[in-house]
Amino acid sequence: MTKEREQAVGCSVLANECTAFLNGTLAEYWDDKGLTVPVWAWTNLLAHGNEDRIADAVARPRCARRMARNWSVARSYLALEILGLLEESLSLEELQCEVLIPLELELSSRSEVCRWTPTHWLEVVDSALRNEHSTRL
Repeated sequence: MTKEREQAVGCSVLANECTAFLNGTLAEYWDDKGLTVPVWAWTNLLAHGNEDRIADAVARPRCARRMARNWSVARSYLALEILGLLEESLSLEELQCEVLIPLELELSSRSEVCRWTPTHWLEVVDSALRNEHSTRL
């Protein structure tokens, strides 16, 4: 492969990853590529996905590889919780900006997160959502 072709492929991969990150499908993108999905990336859909995409995660939690299924199911539970919060006068944009995007960033910078189980991750995200909900009551 020529150097120019390698650069073009590299740019395409980066562009695809950026697109997946911004629309909340980064975990699926990496899982489909056969890559290990870091724990923080399971928060990506919740932090950046639109309401339809989040609802779809509730209806059809899916992952290509067996190892990621537990993460997908945990995220499905949290997606359902988020949809419930939206019915209680919170907007998705507020929830994402005030809770989920900062949480995603925090998780990506903490080294111990890589050892978390889906249950531990679910508890941390659930706690952040509940804290936000209780402060708005």
